[in-house]
Amino acid sequence: MSPSDCFTSSARCCKTSPTEVKQVVTMDMDLNNRLTEDETLEQAYDIFLELAADNLDPADVLLFNLQFEERGGAELFDPAEDWLEHVDFDLNPDFFAEVVIGLADSEDGEINDVFARILLCREKDHKLCHIIWRE
Repeated sequence: MSPSDCFTSSARCCKTSPTEVKQVVTMDMDLNNRLTEDETLEQAYDIFLELAADNLDPADVLLFNLQFEERGGAELFDPAEDWLEHVDFDLNPDFFAEVVIGLADSEDGEINDVFARILLCREKDHKLCHIIWRE
């Protein structure tokens, strides 16, 4: 998946209209053709790195880069309910995942300083992502 496949909350990098997004996710999906959890995390992080400079404040990008080694992370979740305010399709957790990228207070802590929330389709043949950036 490339960053051009992503639909951001600001829609600055979106090349897919919301109508096209709906068509993609209503297609048949195969449980045996899904990204693993590690692949999902890696893909979300790669997309984040490519798009962060265009969507975050420069100070936030600098903070993230300086602090990531010590307290940064990416966590995988089932999609949160509030995604339904941003997308108009069923978020079956078998096929969709939310990746939260940010910083924690400590190395083993939970991420509490969120820089991006990324919704990804885990089905390999259906490239779809939606990003909500830190404001």
